Amino acid sequence: MEQFHPIRPSLLHPMSTPKRVNIQAIADKVGVSKATVSRALRNLPGHKAATKDKIIKAAQELGYESHPIMSAVMSSVRFKRTSLISPVIAEIHCQPWDYDREGNPDSLRRGIHRQAEALGFRVEEFGWYEPGMNPRRLIDIIRARGIGAVIFEHFMEREVDLSSLDLSGLAMVSIGGAHLNPNLHRVEVNHYGNMIKLIKKLQDRGYQRFGVIIPKIFERSSDFKRSAALHSEDLNIAEKDLIPIFYREETDSEEDLNELEKWLKKYQPDCVLGVGKDVPHQLDSLGYTQPQKVGFAHLGWHSSYEGYAGYNPKWSGAGKVAVNLVVDQLTRNENGVPEDPLWILVEGEWVDGHSATPVHRSRSSAPRKTSSAKT
Repeated sequence: MEQFHPIRPSLLHPMSTPKRVNIQAIADKVGVSKATVSRALRNLPGHKAATKDKIIKAAQELGYESHPIMSAVMSSVRFKRTSLISPVIAEIHCQPWDYDREGNPDSLRRGIHRQAEALGFRVEEFGWYEPGMNPRRLIDIIRARGIGAVIFEHFMEREVDLSSLDLSGLAMVSIGGAHLNPNLHRVEVNHYGNMIKLIKKLQDRGYQRFGVIIPKIFERSSDFKRSAALHSEDLNIAEKDLIPIFYREETDSEEDLNELEKWLKKYQPDCVLGVGKDVPHQLDSLGYTQPQKVGFAHLGWHSSYEGYAGYNPKWSGAGKVAVNLVVDQLTRNENGVPEDPLWILVEGEWVDGHSATPVHRSRSSAPRKTSSAKT
C-alpha cells in the first residue's frame, strides 16, 4: 500500500505543487509504525480499536482519502452504512430470484466472501431480479450506500444489455459467460478446456461414446462452450461415436425422464457426462448403474459429489479472482466501462471417483437395462 496519492487539485492553489500523502506521513502523525497503519487501513487484527480510530482520523485530515480504497472507507463512514474501516464490494446475484444456490453457486459466493475478507473488504449482497427491484434502482441504491465496487455474479442469459445504466465511477467485474453490453472485465470457469481435459482423461480409461446430459439454460449461459468442445478435433471422436447432447428443459418431470430413457436406448453411451444433482440417481433408476453398466463423470463437480468422478470447475477460484480484479481497479483508481476489458479463465481440476473406473476392470462393453429399469 506504499503508493503516493495526490490531494485533489481542486483543493490547492492553482500554482501550488500537489502535496503527496503516504502511509509514512500517517504513521508519523499518529506515532505508530507504517506496518500498523497498513494493517489498520486493511482491517487486519493486531491493534486496539482506539489506534484504528486515530489512524482513520489522521488519514482523513491529511487527505489520504484520495486513495480510491480509502475513499470507499470514508464514504462508508459518511453514509453510516458499514463498519468504520471495511470498504464494501457489492455482490449482485444475477440469477432468477428463486434460483437454487446450493452447490457451485454457494461455492462461488463463499469464494467471493473469503477473498474480500482477506483483503479487508466486506461484501453486501443484492438481487438483480429481487421482487420490486429494477436495474436502475439497484445501481442507485449501491451509489447511495457509498459502494464503489461491483461484482455481477453470473447472469443466466446469453446476452445482457446494461447500456441504459450509468456505470461511471464504479469498479466492476462480471462472472460467467454472458455477453454484456457494454463489455466489462469478465471472469469465467473454463468450460471448453475443462470438457476437453475431462474427455481425454476418460478416453485414457477406455471410454469412447460420450453422452452429455445438461440443462439448456446452463449451456446457453456458458455460450455453448461444452458443446463446441465435444466436437473438437483435439478429441478425435469417431463420427459413429458422436452422440447429440441431451438438453433438458425440466429436470424433474416425468416427461423429461421418459425422453432421457429414449435417448439412452437410442445412442447407448458408454460414459455419461452430466450436470445436475439427480443425474446419477436417474441413471440408476433406468438401469444404467455406474460404473457397472455405464461410466459417469460430473461436469460441475463439487464437494457434495464426493465419491463420483468428475471435473471441478473451481467456481470458488472464480470468486477469488473476481475480488482481486475489482480491488485492483480500486487501487489503480480505475472505474467505469474499461477501454480494454479483460477475460480471465479459471482452470478446473479432475476429481477421481468410483463412477468412471477403467473399462477393462469394472464394466461391460455397453450399457443395458436390468429388471429394475423403469418401463
